[in-house]
Amino acid sequence: MNKFRTLFRYLMTPKKFHSRQRIEKIQRKAIKRHIKFVRKNSPFYARHWEGLSDDEWSKFPIIDKSIMMDNLADLLTVRIDVNYAKQLADKAEKTRDFSPKIGPYSIGYSSGTSGSRGMHFVSEKEQAGWAGFMLSRGLDRSIFERYKIGLILRANSNTYESVGSNRIKFKFYDLMQPLGEIHSKILDDELDILMGPPSVLSYFVDINSPIKVRKMVSVAEVLEEVDRVKIEQHFGLTLHQFYSSTEGEIAATCEHGTLHLNEDMMIIQKEWIDEEKGWYHPIITDFRRKTQPIIRYRLNDILVTSGKKCPCGDTREVIDSIMGRSDDMFHLTTVDDTVELVVPDLIRRAIMQMSDEITNYIAFQKA
Repeated sequence: MNKFRTLFRYLMTPKKFHSRQRIEKIQRKAIKRHIKFVRKNSPFYARHWEGLSDDEWSKFPIIDKSIMMDNLADLLTVRIDVNYAKQLADKAEKTRDFSPKIGPYSIGYSSGTSGSRGMHFVSEKEQAGWAGFMLSRGLDRSIFERYKIGLILRANSNTYESVGSNRIKFKFYDLMQPLGEIHSKILDDELDILMGPPSVLSYFVDINSPIKVRKMVSVAEVLEEVDRVKIEQHFGLTLHQFYSSTEGEIAATCEHGTLHLNEDMMIIQKEWIDEEKGWYHPIITDFRRKTQPIIRYRLNDILVTSGKKCPCGDTREVIDSIMGRSDDMFHLTTVDDTVELVVPDLIRRAIMQMSDEITNYIAFQKA
């Protein structure tokens, strides 16, 4: 049944949206139904939205990771023993066996790249739909052709195991293993598509890797421009990108390598850091996620909006880059003793302008 759901979602997911009106119609219809469901089934959200009608959802109080984790049991729309779930997730991290579930629900930790770890709970139905959506964004040919897709990740997922077939085979490479071993296995497996963190893909460039794939996708980490150029030049292809987090699949690149927000599965509001420069924190509302609803959730990522149309013709909003996270900002004292926030992009540019030889760096604020 899950494979049929995956195929259905793949076939029903448009590759492009040529009309903003169509996107907004999908959003209006989905959010109305979703808010009603969540208010009825999530004790936390029912309390959190008290005094506000469903139509006022865009003004609901914002939540973040700390609020979500502090209220996790009540935030879920199904009753799950969260403490037991944490024990299973801890055991999976130690044994590297990520298959155990609680009934039909897969559980796990986030990668922790944004600081403290979050947890995710996903039903089999949600997994199948998510897989179909991501395959529609990630496959470079028809779903009915044969693929070998390599995933270099911190943790494996039941999602990939559930949708794998004779035609689409997923190969998981555990980041807990030495990178040299991972590289050797990738060469042996002769992949069609390779997905991995940019730091690992950059390492492959450093060792002059002969890896040959049709498509390469950066995941799990912020993709720096210097790494993108380096990887593309070495492998002779466009480096694509999936921008995702524990809280949702936020953006993916089109055939031009442009990042488009996944507005057909979520609504992204902006908390401006600097509107003139296009810097903002995304506030996401995922209207497809039911087990662990994500509604008016503020990410600490800093996105840079483009304001331009992509030549691919897709009207979903374009972002120029993921600048980093608010945790990466420096707080510097000026000559008149006021504190000025310095965003990661300015730090990055200042360092890279020092020398053309710089390829890796770490910046510390000591005072």
